[in-house]
Amino acid sequence: MILVDTGPLVAICDPRDAHHATAVHDLDRLLPSGLAVCEAALVEAVFHLSAVSQRRRLQQLLEEVDAASLPPRPDAGYWGDVFDWLAKYADHEPDWTDGCLAVLSGRDADLRLWTYDAEFRTIWRRPDGSAIPLVKR
Repeated sequence: MILVDTGPLVAICDPRDAHHATAVHDLDRLLPSGLAVCEAALVEAVFHLSAVSQRRRLQQLLEEVDAASLPPRPDAGYWGDVFDWLAKYADHEPDWTDGCLAVLSGRDADLRLWTYDAEFRTIWRRPDGSAIPLVKR
């Protein structure tokens, strides 16, 4: 399963985005693996997609690809893990979505992250310190 970060969601839904063509190509390539979105990435995407038409495209995308929601039901342990992760990387000023993606990756060894953010290649790690598996470009 592919866990989708904010950047690809925005890029797919906004043709003016610098990563739009890449994201559309990547979507076709990654779709057979199944897609999942965490609520934090969805909130960020909606913030960046301010036009009604862009938000409709996002809604249609999530419905068409039958994206799973991760975690299905956040629990106090999940939130605590994200806060702990944020504290660990505080010097680098991560945001809540970064923490959610890292923690979700650490909870499911089969997840691969689809992101265009360099920090996932250079700084961010799973809570146990291991690399976050990324989709190949």
